[in-house]
Amino acid sequence: MTSRSASHTAPATPRPPGTPEVSALLGDWVNTDQRSSKGALRLSVTWHEEGLFVRAFGTGSPQPRDWGQVPAVVYTPPDTPSAACSFSAVYDFGSLRTVIGGYYKTGILVTTTCSVFSDGNGGADHWARSFFHRAEGRS
Repeated sequence: MTSRSASHTAPATPRPPGTPEVSALLGDWVNTDQRSSKGALRLSVTWHEEGLFVRAFGTGSPQPRDWGQVPAVVYTPPDTPSAACSFSAVYDFGSLRTVIGGYYKTGILVTTTCSVFSDGNGGADHWARSFFHRAEGRS
């Protein structure tokens, strides 16, 4: 895969040369396993003039915890550099660093979440794979 910056204009407007199409990744996504205790329960992938952004929501009570919005790096397959098929986004929670990697395939978003504690007191590092479908009523 090739890393490309998607940091110029919204997909609805003409893209500068070399900027991949990101529309397959955009939208509100819901984890198929809402009981998951690891990884995100919902993702919102959006495009701004500065590029692709991911907002994640994890477990919490009574509402899912908003992890915030962070910039993402987009990746393209070597044979189709004009279309983004995956992204990575990094969340830094102080003593916990979480990396979400996601890729789009046949209508679903597959993610891996790697979380590493840096202080030794936070708990066990963990990895999770999740499958997301588009939120109903959203494209």
